[in-house]
Amino acid sequence: MQFNFHGDYSQQDKKLFINAQKVDLKKICHYLETDISLVQKICFEIFDTREGKQDADPNHSISRASARFKEMTVYRFWSPKEDPHFPHEITHLVAHTWGKPYILDAELDTWDNKKLKKEIEMISTSFMQEGLAIAVDDIVFDRELMEDGELKLVDKWCKEQLGHMPENLSSVINLDGFGSYPNKIVVPFAASFSKFLLKNEGVEKYKKMYVQIKEILSPHKNVEVIEGVYMQTDEELLTAWKYLIPKSTK
Repeated sequence: MQFNFHGDYSQQDKKLFINAQKVDLKKICHYLETDISLVQKICFEIFDTREGKQDADPNHSISRASARFKEMTVYRFWSPKEDPHFPHEITHLVAHTWGKPYILDAELDTWDNKKLKKEIEMISTSFMQEGLAIAVDDIVFDRELMEDGELKLVDKWCKEQLGHMPENLSSVINLDGFGSYPNKIVVPFAASFSKFLLKNEGVEKYKKMYVQIKEILSPHKNVEVIEGVYMQTDEELLTAWKYLIPKSTK
């Protein structure tokens, strides 16, 4: 792992941050049954201003932290007053080692309200990428999800909004559908559904599904892949997920 600090950080600050990432990476690889040697080349670019992170990030995202697959790098704005742990982006990079990436042509929103056309390396779809990262936040680290200024565990978000959740996977599995729902509905749903698959069907089967679905396939084809891996229909999977939501202890 490589760490590049940009800004006013003491040696103690740097040590605290580095140790946190190493601990998080080890936990993530252990849970996701991934050889840690495959992700030892992860690089962290750490900035003491949000503007510094935004300018350095190849996609110029407004977010505080971003994982970039081609560079195998996490770009992060971090203050030593804050928790150094933020495993979400590490999970994205770990999962990116599971298969051969494909290229997606995308138009991205940037921090300065511009449009950036770019070829992006991808594995899986945005729905499942975010679902996995937040599910790992929940399962491994007991981290709550922030939406609309509120922190809640993903299952609680879904339980409270069960009547508004997507009725089928076809409507959300690809980027267009994923982006058509409010974040406070679709993001908890993606996370809770991934959590359900991981905990009830296992990591190995999840990884097999994850690397086969793609944004460049149709929603129908992606759902067919999921149904083939789990040997259940879309409806059966969602019915089982809904049944377990009220019974979740987390």
